[in-house]
Amino acid sequence: MRPKTNSIKNQIRLIYYTFFYNENNDSLTLIETFLYPFVDYISKFFRIIGWFLVCLVILLITNMIYLYFSIILPQIYTTTWPNFLIHFIIGNWLAINTAFHYYKGLTTNPGQPPKNKIDNIASMCKKCISPKPARTHHCSICDNCILKMDHHCPWFNNCIGFYNHRYFLMFCIFMTLDCIYLITFGFYYYCAYVYQNDELNIISFVINLGSIPSPHGRSIFFTLNAIEFFLCFVAIFAVGGLAGINIFVVSNGATNIELRSMRIPCVPSTYSNARNPYDLGFRANWKIFLGFDDFKSFFLKVILPSSHKPLGDGVDWSDYFKYNQNEHDIFLV
Repeated sequence: MRPKTNSIKNQIRLIYYTFFYNENNDSLTLIETFLYPFVDYISKFFRIIGWFLVCLVILLITNMIYLYFSIILPQIYTTTWPNFLIHFIIGNWLAINTAFHYYKGLTTNPGQPPKNKIDNIASMCKKCISPKPARTHHCSICDNCILKMDHHCPWFNNCIGFYNHRYFLMFCIFMTLDCIYLITFGFYYYCAYVYQNDELNIISFVINLGSIPSPHGRSIFFTLNAIEFFLCFVAIFAVGGLAGINIFVVSNGATNIELRSMRIPCVPSTYSNARNPYDLGFRANWKIFLGFDDFKSFFLKVILPSSHKPLGDGVDWSDYFKYNQNEHDIFLV
């Protein structure tokens, strides 16, 4: 009887491992499996709240631009002409880039795998039941497979993927610079105009919600401005931190999903000895991501707003791996 009992145990063990065993399983997989029944409700929640957050960002950017043109810039105009010219150029450059990259990140399709035959299949999507190219992941909120998916951003109400990742990162960078400018130079000239006191402390200003006596009156308007300055102060750390994380990710030629999967060597893990095949080096990673190859293209495509497309199509990565051989010609077309 004993050999027969062992045989039954082995069969049960084999069935169990057949259905549940995977050498790549970890705590994140267990958490994802546990939360899977709630994914549909979470997805619906993010779809609803997404447009609210988009309206909030648009309101914040619009009010920043209004403050700049209605109060800050007129006050700077009362100073010297060179000072006005410098602030006029910097302020408009930051405002235009911030608004442009947010709009493009919001409206640009991140990219989906083609419906026709795909030659470079990495795996099958268990939700779409369709082939997935390399670096493609399924977004449960958008309910689509996204090429080179980085993450789903509720503040854009859109996935960040192959075609709009650059817009997302550039928005984070310019938004951070915009907030720093508004908190420093902007607040100085704002106080000089509204309160005729350029030594006012921003902390006391925010705590009092802008209710400090002003010869211009309009206390409710200034209270809203105090909230605006507070949000800008918070955004420096929140959006700036997000920009810093993505700068680190791009520098390693990866995406946030690949980073969280702990499949690149910069994160100690089971895969720490593996090499990220998409990491072509710091310099090449950034030139591919931003789409420039010399100072002129850097000025036109990075310093100024640009809607140029990334290298390749997000499906076939052969051009990506050939970059080093054609470094000076690949972005000239």
